[in-house]
Amino acid sequence: MTATPDLHAPRWHVRAPRGWLNDPNGIGRWGGRWHVMYQWNPDDTVWGSIHWGHASSVDLLRWEHEPVALVPRPGTLDGGGAWSGVAVPDGGEVALVYSAVRDASDTGTAGVAVARRAADGRWEQPDRLAAPHPDLPGVVDVRDPFLLTLAGRRVAVQGAGTPAGGAVVVYDADDLDEWRLLGTVLRARDVPAGLAAPGHVWECPQLVQVGDRWVLLVSWFERGDGPERLGVTAYTGRLDLTGAAPRFVPEVAGAFDHGPDLYAPQAYVCDDGRVLLWGWSWESRDGTRPADEVAAAGWAGLLTCPRELVLTADGRAVMRPARELAGLRGPALDVEQGLLVTDEPAWRVAASGGLAVSLVDDAGAVVDVWSTGGPAEVLVDGSLLEAFEQDRGSTTRRVYRRPGQRWRVEVAGDAAAHVLRVPPD
Repeated sequence: MTATPDLHAPRWHVRAPRGWLNDPNGIGRWGGRWHVMYQWNPDDTVWGSIHWGHASSVDLLRWEHEPVALVPRPGTLDGGGAWSGVAVPDGGEVALVYSAVRDASDTGTAGVAVARRAADGRWEQPDRLAAPHPDLPGVVDVRDPFLLTLAGRRVAVQGAGTPAGGAVVVYDADDLDEWRLLGTVLRARDVPAGLAAPGHVWECPQLVQVGDRWVLLVSWFERGDGPERLGVTAYTGRLDLTGAAPRFVPEVAGAFDHGPDLYAPQAYVCDDGRVLLWGWSWESRDGTRPADEVAAAGWAGLLTCPRELVLTADGRAVMRPARELAGLRGPALDVEQGLLVTDEPAWRVAASGGLAVSLVDDAGAVVDVWSTGGPAEVLVDGSLLEAFEQDRGSTTRRVYRRPGQRWRVEVAGDAAAHVLRVPPD
């Protein structure tokens, strides 16, 4: 008997071979390949027992699963999980710098650990921390290291929370195995009036230079009496390096993505100066896809397509699809009199005058999904819809098409549509 295809599974995005996936980690390029790692629970479709899964690609189009990179080791400094972090150059090799959590129920046990590759290619996890939980009054939930070079020295930032809101802690990390705490590069209380500063805790900070300006990304969450609120804020500004600790001065702020289904993007600065990012797209939190259906499918969560970070004319940080994705374009789809109806699992539509995406069934019932009145393109892969508007930026949304439903796209102006498929080797 032929198995029914999983309508929601991606064809060309990175997802784990099974189980739960969350934050992208360890992004880089070495050995002639791109590498993307991710938070992974291989044993269940819910969060827990966090490993680092690993995928690699020659071209950002064809991805192959690699052996697991990091594992939680009971009774050790990462017994509660190998949480988020990055891959960094290390004396001609690559090191993985991650949040090692001794007890998953106590984020105060989180510190920074550095794993290096052994002769057989496996990653050797350490028995000591490069940086323990910092001793900063009022600073809690410190995790998710990100490293960069400033004025010739290597520094590291981590996300954190304070009683007044989120914060980003900063260290001198010239000695990768012995970090020195410098202070905070930004706290929510220091964000100028009129700029957004949401979140009780800021996670997964990313600090990158784009042209002559700096962009700080923070993924934030707020917990209260109602549902947990989460989002990603992008700050554009400048760095003040005159003091003992670098200080980020925000000048522009805004939502980094306008959809409900993107969190924890990780950035990588390419040799050509581009900044590529991947984000985590979780299973819908609005009940659209029940938990028992997710469990039956055997997988939860995937990574977005690779995206390029660019600045708009007014300084806002937005995302565009990575240029390499043009290599996915397969046969053209017919757009007749401004309308495309298709049951293809993976496709792209671009239009100069706006477009509207919906689902339609044989009875004519229509479910609106997303629309815009300006130039835009939409990429769909299984249940993941990624829309990109010229000025507004991206919208990431999970859309669970049911049997009998087809995609319906209305376009205005010049338009082009293609099947998206992984090219042959």
